[in-house]
This record gives sequence, C-alpha cells and structure tokens, in this order.
Amino acid sequence: MILSQNRSDNLDFLNQTLPVSICYKRVVVRLKRLYLAALFLIVTGIFVASNIYTFIPIYQSISNAIQISVEHVVVGGSIFSFSYACGLLFFGPVSEKIGRKKVILLGLILSFLATGLVGFSFNEHSLYLFRSLQGFALGSFPPVAFAYIFDVFPLRHRTLVLALINCGFLFAGILGQLISSSFTYFYGWEYVFFCFAIIYLVLFICGMFILPTVPIAKQATAPLFQDLCKMIKNPSLVTCYIITFSILLTFISFYDGIGQYLHEKYSIDQQALFKIRAIGLIGASFSLLTGKFVRYLGDRQTLLIGLFLVAFSLSFLLFINTPAMIAILSIPFIAAISLLYPSLISIIGKLGEEARGSAISLYSFTLMTGGSFGALLSSVLDFPILLRSLIGLFVLNIILSFKLKM
Repeated sequence: MILSQNRSDNLDFLNQTLPVSICYKRVVVRLKRLYLAALFLIVTGIFVASNIYTFIPIYQSISNAIQISVEHVVVGGSIFSFSYACGLLFFGPVSEKIGRKKVILLGLILSFLATGLVGFSFNEHSLYLFRSLQGFALGSFPPVAFAYIFDVFPLRHRTLVLALINCGFLFAGILGQLISSSFTYFYGWEYVFFCFAIIYLVLFICGMFILPTVPIAKQATAPLFQDLCKMIKNPSLVTCYIITFSILLTFISFYDGIGQYLHEKYSIDQQALFKIRAIGLIGASFSLLTGKFVRYLGDRQTLLIGLFLVAFSLSFLLFINTPAMIAILSIPFIAAISLLYPSLISIIGKLGEEARGSAISLYSFTLMTGGSFGALLSSVLDFPILLRSLIGLFVLNIILSFKLKM
C-alpha cells in the first residue's frame, strides 16, 4: 500500500511539473530566437546603412576606372539617395499587405542582385541605373524592420533593439567608408560591391531561418497608400515628422560644416577630420540607456532630453569652437541624436497603431529627405551662421514637442 501510494504521489508530481517544464523550455527557446532576431536586425541594419557611405572615399577611383568625371560619380550618389528614399516610402505599406518578414527577405535578395550589378558598371548611365536599383532595394529594410520590432518584441526589449539598430546606423557611417576604402586599395572599387552583395545573400539565407513569422495585421482590401494619406492628417504624427525632418539634416550639416570649417581655419586634413568624427561615435553608446529613459520618464520626456542636449551642444560651440572642443562636444551631440531616433520611432509606432508600417515608412522617408538638405545647408552657410540656424530649428522642435498629444 505504501509503495502504491508513493507511485501515485510521484505520478501526481510529474503531472504537475511536466507542463511547467515544457512551458519553461518553450520560453527559453522563444527568448533565444528573439535574441537571434535582434542580432540579425542590428547586423543587417549596419550593412544596409553602410552602402549610403561607400561612395564617399572612392569617388576618384570610380571616376578613373569607368572614365567619367568625379561630378558624375557624385550624381550617382545623389541618385542612390533619391531611390533609397523612394524605397523607404514604398515598402512600408507593402509590408502591411504581404507581411514584414517577406518584405525584409525580398529586399535582401533584391539588394544582393542590385549591389552586384553596381560592381559591373561600365559607364555613366549603367552606374546611375544600377545604383538607383540598389538604393530602392536597400530602402526596403529600415521602415519594415522598425515595424517588425513592434510586432515581435515585448515592450521591455523593444526600445533597446530600436536604439541598437539606430546606433548601428550611426556606426555604419564610419564602417561603410572603412570597408570601401580598404577594398578599393587592396582589390579595386568593384570588389566593394561584390563583398556587400555576398553579405546580403548570406543575410537573406540567415533571415529565412532566424526571423519569426508574424501574422498580417489586416487584409489587403484598402488601396496600398491609403494609410499614408491618413498619417498626414494626424496632427501629432505631423509634429513628429517635422522634428524627424530636422534630425538627419542637423547630423549631416553639422559634420559637413565642421569639415569645411576645420579645413579652412586650421588646415586639418581628411585623416585628422575622420578621427574627430570617430570620437563623436562614443556618444552612440548612450543609446543603450534609451530603454531606461523611456521606461522611467516616457517617450515624450526622452524626446525632450534629446532635443535639449542637441541645442546645448550646438550653443556651446558658438563660444568655443577649437578642434579639441568640437571633438569633445560631438560626443553629447551624437548621444542626443542616439536618443532622438528610437524615441521618435517609438512615438510614431504607437500613434500609427495598426498602420505603423506606413507611419514608420513615412518617418524614414522624411528623415532621408531632411538629410538630403544637410549638405546643401552646410555649403551655403558659414559655420557660425549654420550653428545659429540649427539651434533655432531645435528650439522650434522643443516648442512643438510640448504640444505633442500621445
């Protein structure tokens, strides 16, 4: 009887603990897959954004190789930026209809093909064509990846993943130029794009197995771009897009402006300038704290901290603008930018609700459009006037953010 009772107790214990053990294992497996998905999105973001900067150090090499002027190569970079912006605007709404994972994978395989073609450019027109195809294909990743993060990751991890991807985008500005100049020096400019093409193919294969599939939020009954029209009728979203427009504009015009200023006033060469810009990337690590800021202070307060920090950094440079001080103050400047990206994406993703793919797509397009004006602004304004203009722009952003309705 005692033995029978013990067996019965053991069976009851197993019946109670086995489901708990199975649930625990499932949770562990899910967390591991989420960590892999986060790593995949961060790495992919870095290599996608790197191609925005690959042309910068190799204009002359491409010019010599296919026998066109440097100005024509620069135009190829501008065409890439325009096509990239079009891709940002196009693929977000598409992902609402066919699914995020499918669009990310489609974009990677198209990027593999288009990037490889850039390496085969043989004249001005082929360079323009292949570079435009590449830009459009790469534009599929940022808005869809950000929307995918909202669909897959729990709130406590979401802000950190968004911050890390945006940190990777900032890091790509250095990595893209480093890869580009290194491959061109040792092998030739075309191998830069062959290398990136292989990377996109590897990422495509990895993405098929790593990325979890999420259900489509709504059926494809409405017109493809109907959601975009709704976005621009939402006052809070319009406020966010106005602030978004200024961020990359400020980032690019600031770094272009200090480049021209330091070269003209202090005769600093490109290598020293590259180091000054690299020092600023220390501030990108500040993005790791974005999740804690959002958790304890909220999205709007985190946004305000970033806006005030940008205005403070730029204001200080009005009084002391030596090379050393510019390098030091670029750290809080980049830290502020690192706060602004994820906090804005978080706000826009929440305001966009079920149409967040379209909302973030419009965010990405607005960000890139603002960035395209950055170099123009720095080329027509003297550095002190540029600083005052950017400070005024961020004072306006601070006023607008107080009116933001969450």
